Amino acid sequence: MHARGGLKRYHAKTVINCAGAWAEALAGSVGGGFRIRPGKGVHLVFDRRLTHFSVVTEAVDGRQVFIMPYMNETWIGTTDDDFYGDLDNMQATHDEVEYLLTAIERIIPSIRSQRMIGIRIGVRNTIHAWGPSEDDLSRSYEVVDHSRLGARNLFSVIGGKLASFRQQA
Repeated sequence: MHARGGLKRYHAKTVINCAGAWAEALAGSVGGGFRIRPGKGVHLVFDRRLTHFSVVTEAVDGRQVFIMPYMNETWIGTTDDDFYGDLDNMQATHDEVEYLLTAIERIIPSIRSQRMIGIRIGVRNTIHAWGPSEDDLSRSYEVVDHSRLGARNLFSVIGGKLASFRQQA
């Protein structure tokens, strides 16, 4: 761990790496043993409730997109695309915003005249697999024991999704 101006050491009996999309980089220097396939998700946030119900529709590529009330806002989401850029500097692209707005226009034709107040971006720490599309990747999670790689008492929790975070904890 870097402290101001240098390296600082900490000691613990057990370390649990729950760094999400950063987990592979964090464990890589002391044990590795797994790969993550980061998936970027973009949500659009509107200034008020545009609906009182959650509605799921299809985007132009057949993927599901939702619109839902959240407190006094409305959220539209989500994209799901592989992301190998800088995890500390994510931006929504014009194409990602257009993708979501175009999908929701099917059920709310006036969506572009509504007031968007923000964009939320996150990265899923999906377990790596070659071949399947982003949508088809497993959303299960696993606990990796790094002792077989020489890092005793280091464990990484990878994969999962927001809906299962309590079970993972």
